[in-house]
Amino acid sequence: MGIEVKNLTKTYKVKKRSNADQAAGGFGIRKYSLMTAVNNISFTIPSGDIVGFIGANGAGKSTTIKMMTGILTPDHGTISIDGLNFKKNHKQIMLKIGVVFGQRSVLCWDIPVIESFKLFKDMYHIPEKAYRQNIVIFSDILNLSEFIDKPPDF
Repeated sequence: MGIEVKNLTKTYKVKKRSNADQAAGGFGIRKYSLMTAVNNISFTIPSGDIVGFIGANGAGKSTTIKMMTGILTPDHGTISIDGLNFKKNHKQIMLKIGVVFGQRSVLCWDIPVIESFKLFKDMYHIPEKAYRQNIVIFSDILNLSEFIDKPPDF
């Protein structure tokens, strides 16, 4: 079944700061503008497909992924994961999908990559059998074997 996104939109309210507001020490009348981060996008990802989300800074990549994983709620549109509607089946979907953003805080820079994985295994109470299976799968997909025992900053 996969992932189906239809007419997804997310808009943020952004505070405008005027020179007069800054001169008054921030005690002026607050003015806001709307910024559209994701504008009516639709796509389908079939089960088993591996996709990359690329684009310029501010293109809406992270916002879209955060909506697909339940971190953010869309203003408009629908998201379906394996035939389950996000609004109705939020908890079931949360057990099936996750995301890791590539910020420096994801991995501990001074210890081997595998040790970071073990830490997250314990933090999220992942059963040992599932953990070992996932390590094998992702080591194969991402060719981790050459650096899994080395710190990320090697």
